Amino acid sequence: MKLFTTFFLCLCCPFLVQAQTVDPDFFNQTWYLYEIFDSDTGETFTVEGYQPYGGNPEIEQINPKITIDDNLQFLGLGICNTISGTLEQDAISGDFRTITTDGTSDACGFFEDMDEPYIFGPFAIIEPDPLLYTIVGPTVTNNSDGFQTMTYTTQPFLQYTYRNTPVLNTPENDLATVAIYPNPAQNVLHFQKTATTELALDVRIISVSGQLVQTNRLEASQKSLNIAMLAPGLYFVNISEGNKSSTHKLIVR
Repeated sequence: MKLFTTFFLCLCCPFLVQAQTVDPDFFNQTWYLYEIFDSDTGETFTVEGYQPYGGNPEIEQINPKITIDDNLQFLGLGICNTISGTLEQDAISGDFRTITTDGTSDACGFFEDMDEPYIFGPFAIIEPDPLLYTIVGPTVTNNSDGFQTMTYTTQPFLQYTYRNTPVLNTPENDLATVAIYPNPAQNVLHFQKTATTELALDVRIISVSGQLVQTNRLEASQKSLNIAMLAPGLYFVNISEGNKSSTHKLIVR
């Protein structure tokens, strides 16, 4: 009887089927964008060697990236702007959709500003139509060089390819020279800099729901930030200096 009941539920109640399992390596690591393939036009946008002006003027190699934690919070970098937000997973298909998104809006350049939304893709779009801008079938594969590749498709017509190593194996543009303390913190957050950190720091504090709650610019001589307005809880602190950035988890008491 138990076997019959199980069969009946599976046959008549497909909505009870659990979401497809996503590779756990999809989460909690940095994925660097390598290319975007448009199956409608047959064109491929390649990150390596990206030069929006044909090399005149020449720009530095860009390194767009995205990190998604197992609570479905994401943080990313495009060309010169950062993005953060929240995904939700479809209970049946296992696919993901963006439900909150926020980011900076600095001018990167004439052509760069047109390309950056394309780079951010579905992470920058909240679309009520389930047939548009969904992260479909994210797949992680192991490569012979010891790294991994992550791919997904999104409507309409696009396939994104990432790897967990920067393009051209360039050193990751992380601000390892900046640390925050104390953590947990209350009222004031301090920044420990090294001599190699000489420029002003742009600081963005983001809630776990992906909402940008505080932004500040710390001049080179400043070493602390007033966070008295923040409610107790968990936050992400994104710090950028030029084209370098790092993200830290912060607990506010």
